[in-house]
Amino acid sequence: MTLLLIPILRRLLLLAVFLAIPFVAAELLARKLIGDAVTHAVAARIGVSPKVGFGSTPLLLQLAHGSLDAVSVSASGARIDGLPPVELTGTLRDVHLRSLTALEGAIGSLSVDVRLPASGVRDLLATPSCVGSLPANVLAALTRTPRVAVFPGRIDLLPPRGRATEVRLAPVAVGASVRFALIGLELAGAPSSAVELAAVRAETRCSRTLTDLPFGVSLRSAQARWGALELTFAGSGASFSAVG
Repeated sequence: MTLLLIPILRRLLLLAVFLAIPFVAAELLARKLIGDAVTHAVAARIGVSPKVGFGSTPLLLQLAHGSLDAVSVSASGARIDGLPPVELTGTLRDVHLRSLTALEGAIGSLSVDVRLPASGVRDLLATPSCVGSLPANVLAALTRTPRVAVFPGRIDLLPPRGRATEVRLAPVAVGASVRFALIGLELAGAPSSAVELAAVRAETRCSRTLTDLPFGVSLRSAQARWGALELTFAGSGASFSAVG
């Protein structure tokens, strides 16, 4: 009996493989077409082509339900509203395709995280109203392009060598702006008094407003982590197409 079943099982297996070929081909084509649409749409907004992922669930099954559950994107060297180049990761959820032929669609909601390294943070702070507005003795020690060290919760502005002068800033998201609050100042290794710190804080305006953001996202948080400033954005109701 076992010997008789073997040829039948082989034929069933071959039939299953034969029937799966069109599905696999259609799945690969769908991933190529939709991947190209998302890649072009995101690249038009961040200046570089991202990597795009669709997860493990077949796209054809997701399309049968009317939308894609989640699309992931990631890119290095992305440009966001004039910021220095950032590392970007994002998730597009509930993605509806309005036209498969025109590769146009709508995004239910999306979240974007960007990571700005210390060199980019330095460029962000090297403005007349921020570093340029520090007291002359502090600015002379730091120079207009100070060394930047980023730690959890704070950003340190330092001289080219050593730590004889330190300016400590804490980033925070306020509406559409990233603000850098002055939380500490040390000269010659000695902490400044509360009065001196308040006087410097009154003259310093370290902030950057972000309004021209991709897909209509808005700033949600700004946090200093080890070695980088991390910004989180979120939005909903955006649209995309293969042409921009």
